[in-house]
Amino acid sequence: MRRNAKLQVVGLCRWSYPSQVGAFKNKGRSLEDLREELYNARRLDVRMFFMEHLVLPSLRQQIDKDFSLILMLGDQLPDPWRSKLLNLIDDVPQVKPVFLPEGQNHMDTCKEVMLAERDHDADVTVEFRLDDDDAVAAGFVQELRRNFRALRPIYRDNTCVALDYSRGFLMRCENDGTIGYEPVEARLWTPALALYMPPGHKRSLLNYPHMRTWRTMPVLTLNKKPMFVRGAHEGNDSEIKQRSVELFRFHLERLPRIMLRDFGVDLEHFEQAWRALCAAQKAE
Repeated sequence: MRRNAKLQVVGLCRWSYPSQVGAFKNKGRSLEDLREELYNARRLDVRMFFMEHLVLPSLRQQIDKDFSLILMLGDQLPDPWRSKLLNLIDDVPQVKPVFLPEGQNHMDTCKEVMLAERDHDADVTVEFRLDDDDAVAAGFVQELRRNFRALRPIYRDNTCVALDYSRGFLMRCENDGTIGYEPVEARLWTPALALYMPPGHKRSLLNYPHMRTWRTMPVLTLNKKPMFVRGAHEGNDSEIKQRSVELFRFHLERLPRIMLRDFGVDLEHFEQAWRALCAAQKAE
């Protein structure tokens, strides 16, 4: 490998894609049931809220702009959400919408879209994923490149290695419009977990269950500063809202400044928009 290795950084965000029946915790008994569940108007409005007010601001804030994020979508995603989503990402060229036939095997489809994005002129592919209610800090992509210096000797002796940023914030968004904030320290959560692998590797990060990453490759965990935000609400597939978490010492009065600086999120505006959405859905 050349001394100044070329790293390709590519992420995946699955946005209400109806894959095969039985994937995740979807309750539908048929593809039509899945579409009815995932394309429910109230659910899509919540998903759109987090995309607009959390996910995209953090991507716009990235210091290192040399990355791509595959936005995985179903080809039957209805309007007005389809049009609004495309309008929202229009000023973020790193986000690449990919509309796929629905009902396909979830794991295979995720792998295919990620492998199709591979730059085989790169020395290393760095893959990460965001749920549609996650954010990463402004220095995330930059740090993925910088920290490869520490990982390089380990990477040289292994097929894959992982980098896990374990500190971040959990935003507990309640249906009554209130939001609780917790500074959390969590091992191998998805938002700030990245896998380094050769561009020709036949697997992708979705082939490695994130909580068991340590069983298949070396993992370097860093906890110097908060690197992610996770939104917790009743629609989380991962049931994160019900999880108990480890906290690190942090003065929450600093949070508005850090959210704006590191994640591009105006917390006062975020809270106002969440209250408005909850009030509108309650009035329906």
